[in-house]
Amino acid sequence: MSNRLMPRRPDRLALAAKAAQVKHLLRNKFQKDEIGSAADLIFVDKNRRGRRPISEMGLPDRVLFRALVSLIATAMPKNIVNRMPNEDFRKWPLSVEGARYVSKTDVTSYYEYVDHGLLGSELEAQTGEAPAIDALMSLLERVMGRKMGLPQVHKSSDILGDVYIDVVRRKLLRAGFDVVTFSDDFRIATPSLSQARRALESCAREVRSLGLTLNESKTFTYTRGNYQASLDAFTIAEERLFDTDGDADNVARLLFAEGYTDETTADTETARTLSAASPRAVAEEDVLETTDVSSPADVEPQQVIAAKRAWQVWDAERRLEETQPTRDAAITESLLARALPILGRSGFREPLRELSLLLRSEPALSPQICEYIIELGNTGPSARTAIRRTLDELVVERSFSTWQKVWIAEAAGTIRAARNHHSHYDWLEKCVRESEASLAATSAAALGRLGRISSEIVTPALDRVGPEWRSLVFWAIAVDDADLAREVAEDRLERLILQAVTS
Repeated sequence: MSNRLMPRRPDRLALAAKAAQVKHLLRNKFQKDEIGSAADLIFVDKNRRGRRPISEMGLPDRVLFRALVSLIATAMPKNIVNRMPNEDFRKWPLSVEGARYVSKTDVTSYYEYVDHGLLGSELEAQTGEAPAIDALMSLLERVMGRKMGLPQVHKSSDILGDVYIDVVRRKLLRAGFDVVTFSDDFRIATPSLSQARRALESCAREVRSLGLTLNESKTFTYTRGNYQASLDAFTIAEERLFDTDGDADNVARLLFAEGYTDETTADTETARTLSAASPRAVAEEDVLETTDVSSPADVEPQQVIAAKRAWQVWDAERRLEETQPTRDAAITESLLARALPILGRSGFREPLRELSLLLRSEPALSPQICEYIIELGNTGPSARTAIRRTLDELVVERSFSTWQKVWIAEAAGTIRAARNHHSHYDWLEKCVRESEASLAATSAAALGRLGRISSEIVTPALDRVGPEWRSLVFWAIAVDDADLAREVAEDRLERLILQAVTS
């Protein structure tokens, strides 16, 4: 239903409760070929390496995409559609007998440049499922707006991407090279440096035949020993940051116990956003107290110590005048991502005071920053008061991307409404009226949870945001004003959302 890069869609969670009726409705749409509209493109911050485009599809397109790929995948060779675990992929070169060198590389902007014609031909060669493949290629062209590219951060796209790149893997194998792939990442084990060079040249040539290019900045050849050392370098460096009392390994491991992962996986739930919770709570008064809890709730004390240490490391590094090495910055970001939810649950407020700086300097952590706000808000009314005031200050800034603003709007909607007015409520309304579809719809959902829907502001957004986001705006109206929702419901699908919300 969602992925870790975007907030949960409560409209789709509501429809999950009406799965049988939704299935019937969508089957009729598919039979009439009422499918395939251009996806909404959202640019997501990627650490310090630019942005990645992700495609938000409407529910019918998303369901059909998954169904067609699942059907085709049943006829695919299992070694192609079933990826090995990432850890096994990274260690695989060390198992190759006689390998003295390991080369690693990947493809530049891989999912952006998958050619639909070549993909369709490969799928048909592997499966013979021509009718399903034709339907899939037609859907992809409509969704992507061109005959190229796959929607990013979707499990179905991962399957198609693995099929597409496997052509290169097989050609390298037939040329005598030991090679394995994980998505568009390659590992090639060779007995000599000259063989490694030939392997990379062959790899570059073969990916070009698919209309792709290797990423030169991520292409390296290691000796076997150096490659083995590189596998543990990140973890060792993480532990070194904590090495203040001789217990670095245990302290760092406490953050990993949180279960956070940096890996991008499709259809995993965004952790602890409250979009699927009760639509709204009773408004409360802002309070002046500065503390809510005397001790952290639902958090191990040692985890809190580890999380605070990660915060201190980040705070110390950002005060340095010189630019941090890329690896050190990446390590600190990884630790902070794990630490923020713990800090929120423990009632630790220093990140709240640095929220603007956090968002500006660590834009890729916007989902975790949102989670921190939500967890902190759960600790009590004075924390929620502090959050509301911080949000009032935050929304006047102009340095955040649309994607970051989506997460700010999501966070704002999860903090119980105050009886007195806050300027970030005005900001949410302005976003509904004027912003891009993703931000407008998320802001409408936030206003719905807060019980602050204004019909003259939110209702026009139903037709403005497009089919990918319309149902989220309708959900916002339904949770706040069921009578208005009945009046403006466009079809049976929206009436099912209303039934789910009011039942």
